[in-house]
Amino acid sequence: MSLTRRSLLRQTILASAELPFAPFVFAFGSPESSIVIKREDGNPISLPESFIGLGYEMSSVATPGLLSAENHSYVALARGLSREGIIRVGGIVADYTRYQVDGTPRADRQNTIVTRKSLQQFAGFLSAIGWKAIWSVNFAQGTIQDAVVEARAVADILGGRLEAIEIGNEVENYARGQKFFRQPPYDYAAYRAEYAAWHTAILKAIPGIRFAAPDTASSVEWVERMAEDSRGDVQLLTTHYYRNAQARGSADQLLAPDARLEEKLVRLRAASQTSGIPWRMCETNSFSGGGLPRVSDTFVGALWTLDFMLLLAQAGCAGVNIETGINQLGFISSYSPIVDGGRGANSVGASYYGMLAFAVASRTNNQIIPIGIDTRNERVTAYALGREGKVRSVVAVNKSRESSYKLNIAELGLHKGAILRLNAPSPESKDGVRFGQAAVDSRGEWVPASSERLSAGPFVLPAMSAAVIVLG
Repeated sequence: MSLTRRSLLRQTILASAELPFAPFVFAFGSPESSIVIKREDGNPISLPESFIGLGYEMSSVATPGLLSAENHSYVALARGLSREGIIRVGGIVADYTRYQVDGTPRADRQNTIVTRKSLQQFAGFLSAIGWKAIWSVNFAQGTIQDAVVEARAVADILGGRLEAIEIGNEVENYARGQKFFRQPPYDYAAYRAEYAAWHTAILKAIPGIRFAAPDTASSVEWVERMAEDSRGDVQLLTTHYYRNAQARGSADQLLAPDARLEEKLVRLRAASQTSGIPWRMCETNSFSGGGLPRVSDTFVGALWTLDFMLLLAQAGCAGVNIETGINQLGFISSYSPIVDGGRGANSVGASYYGMLAFAVASRTNNQIIPIGIDTRNERVTAYALGREGKVRSVVAVNKSRESSYKLNIAELGLHKGAILRLNAPSPESKDGVRFGQAAVDSRGEWVPASSERLSAGPFVLPAMSAAVIVLG
C-alpha cells in the first residue's frame, strides 16, 4: 500500500506531537472509480455547538442598520447557519477604532467610532440570532484607560452575549508593515508584558470577564507560548489563516491540500490539549485582501469553505469565524458569504452555501468520527459526524475537475438517509449555486427542494461537487 505526500506529512507531524490525535482524512491505495469509506481507530472529536461563526471589521458594528435586529434578512441568514454561533468583531479596523459613549457613529476604515447606540444595536442583533461575540479593543493605538472604558461598556450592554475580549489584532505584526504600532524589535516577551498589564486592568474593572488571545496573523509559536505560560489570563486561544495573499492566489490553491495548514492545525491542537485551553480560528477566509475575484466568489470558494471548515473541526478546533462584508480596505470582500447591499438588502455569496452545507451536516451532531478513504486523489475528502460515537451524517467533497467517483459508505453503519447535493453550473459560477437543489431566498431562508434516498449500494459523487448524507 503506497502513501501519498499528505499521509506521509500527517505521520511525521503526529510522531513529533506525541499526543493522541484522531486521524486526518488521508489518501491511499490505487486510483479507481469506486471508493470505500470506513471507520478508523481513534476517539471522536467534540464539535462545539458554537463552532460556526462570522468575522467582521469593527466598522460593521458602527454602520447603522447593518448588524441590527431590524435587518430581518441578515438575521435569517445568520440563524440559518447556527442557533448558537459566535461573531468576532475586530480586524485591522480595530486598530483605528475609538469608543465614544454619545458620539456620532462612523464606519471609516482608519477612523471608526463606536458609540453606545452602536453597541445597543449590536446587542439587539445578537439577541435576535442567539449568538455571542468576541470583541477586540484597540491595543495598537489606544490606551489601557480607553480599553477599560470600552470593555466595561461592551460587557454592560452585551451582557451574557459577550464571549470574550481580545486585546489586539495580529499582534506579532505591530513592528512590521507600512505603519509601526510598536518599535522593533517587538517580540513575544514584549507583547506578553503589555498583555498582562492590559488584562489586569480590564479584569479589575470587570471581574469574571473572559479573554481571547493572542490573535496572531499567522504565528503558531506565539499561540504555543501563550498556551504554555498562561496563568489563567486567557480562556480562548486565537489565530488567523488565509490560504495566500490575493496577489499570489489561484483557484488551484483552493482545490488542493495546504500542507502548511495541516502542520499548523496539528501544532494548535497540541497546544490546546496540553494547556486545556480551547482554540479558535477567529479570522479566516480564502485569500487576504478581500479574496480573489472570480475565484473566492465562485463555486470553487464554496467547496473550499465546506472542506476547510470540516478540516478544522477534525483538528479539534473550537470554532471558525469566516470573514464577511466590508474589509479593512473599504470594499465588500469577494469571499463574503453574506453580501451587504445597504439599506437592509443582503444576499448570499457562493461561499455561504459551503457554510450552509456544514451547518446541515453538523446540526444535532456534536462529534467528528475518524474515518478513512481509499483514494490517491487528494482532492477527494470525506468526513463523518455523529453523536455518542455513532455516525449520523457524512460529507464527501470532490474538488477534482476531471473525475467522478462511486462512494460506498456501508461500513460506516449509515444505511438510510437523504443525500443533499452541493453543486453549480460550473466551478467558476458565481450564481446558480444550489444545495439540495434550492437557493437561499430573498428573505434569507433556505429549504431543500429535493433530495435522494441513500440506497444499499454506492452513490455517485460527480467532479466539482459535494454531498451531505443525513440520517433519516
